[in-house]
Amino acid sequence: MSNIGIQIKDYEKYIITPQGDVYSTMHNKQRKLKPQRATQSKKGYFQVRLFSPTQKQGKLQYIHRLIYETFVGDIPEGMEIDHIDNDTSNNHIDNIQLISRRGNIKKYNSKRWGTDMRLKRDELIKDYEELGSYKAVGKKWGKSDQVIHRMIKNIIHYKDWNTGKYSTRAYDKNVKDKYTEKDQRYKNRIKRKDE
Repeated sequence: MSNIGIQIKDYEKYIITPQGDVYSTMHNKQRKLKPQRATQSKKGYFQVRLFSPTQKQGKLQYIHRLIYETFVGDIPEGMEIDHIDNDTSNNHIDNIQLISRRGNIKKYNSKRWGTDMRLKRDELIKDYEELGSYKAVGKKWGKSDQVIHRMIKNIIHYKDWNTGKYSTRAYDKNVKDKYTEKDQRYKNRIKRKDE
């Protein structure tokens, strides 16, 4: 891709390059804008203030979003722009991708906490069959037995905001095997209530 800048949509006096450099062409002079780190963003995204006839005070715009919208197109609802290498200062067009909110959270959690245990479900099941308990598997993986139980059973805890109660549901509705059925602990709890 060339280094030539393209006019930013809705901002006729600004151009942006595929590398993420933003230039002002106001006053018949091209001037490179200095990006500033967004104070409201914990991830440290960079932004620039752009002015237009309808925005006399200017409006702060995230550079990674400007890059995508200028060179690729509109960002669909429910989708986000992600920095592939996790470096928020690298706004090159080749370093950004469209990703779902859930995918972005998974990527962030994997970076922060290590491997996503849900991706290791098959290995956890194999260890469970060999070791015989969630506790033993948890000890091997350095996780609690509750975490191992949720991964193998394919469940997630959530809060129902309408009722305020906590419950569980299937994490991935496509996963159906003998481990996703109600476990013995649940069956024993039901029996005790009936007795």
